[in-house]
Amino acid sequence: MSDVLAFGEILWDVIDGVPYIGGAAFNFAAHLRLCGLSSALVSRIGTDELGVRARQEVESLHVDASFITDDPVHATGTVVATLLNGIPTYDIKTDVAWDFIQVPDGTPLPESPRAFYFGTLAQRGEVSRTTLFRLLDAYSDSEVFFDVNLRQSFWNEEVIRTSLPYATFVKLNDEESNRLSAILSGRQLDIRGFAAFLLQEYPRLKAVITTLGAEGCLVSEAGGRQFQSPATPDKPVDTVGAGDAFSAAFIASWLNGASAEEAARAGNIRGGLVASLPGAIPFR
Repeated sequence: MSDVLAFGEILWDVIDGVPYIGGAAFNFAAHLRLCGLSSALVSRIGTDELGVRARQEVESLHVDASFITDDPVHATGTVVATLLNGIPTYDIKTDVAWDFIQVPDGTPLPESPRAFYFGTLAQRGEVSRTTLFRLLDAYSDSEVFFDVNLRQSFWNEEVIRTSLPYATFVKLNDEESNRLSAILSGRQLDIRGFAAFLLQEYPRLKAVITTLGAEGCLVSEAGGRQFQSPATPDKPVDTVGAGDAFSAAFIASWLNGASAEEAARAGNIRGGLVASLPGAIPFR
């Protein structure tokens, strides 16, 4: 059994014409492994050259690939990322292998992990979404880290509302907090108010983590405590994968017995380091 099981996309980020292995779920699983815990990824890749290379990358990072299936019909996912002042915008290709993630019939589900990770993007495909909720229902005793991670138009209110009840931790950025506040609460709350609203509405939540870019993050805990953890001073080169690195370091620290404050500090350090270097996984 792996310590943490991540569900979602594995793909290639093409940045200035250079492909880098990526995808939020893969980035998270890889950084989790680099933080010293074992991780497995539930995803799907094509049988094309990029798929072969993706599997090699997964194995080289010692992420368990037992639940990455091959798709002979759909291509391995790609994203064209364009950087402006170090901030990426994305052109995410559709109808690709990770839209069809499944646990094959007759294959047992992975054993319950200590923590389970998922986001919104991999829910855009009906097949993948069905598989995700099958896993969420199975892992009710695990910590569940929901990285909201809104991308383009690949989300809707239903996705957010049906995902939140499963989560013990939610991570979103300040822009996502502002976008979702009116949708979910019916009024425009500031980031502190919206985090408090989520904790009240979803009693399974232990903490809401709102990332603030160069200002670090705000952590709101069940019970009412809120604190801001400062960012590290690294100069950003590109922020692709920095949020995934933050998530991995946070949950790895938490599972190792750290407080939320200690986990946030670890997340900021790792996220800042990744942002200071090119690519989502700039070191091995």
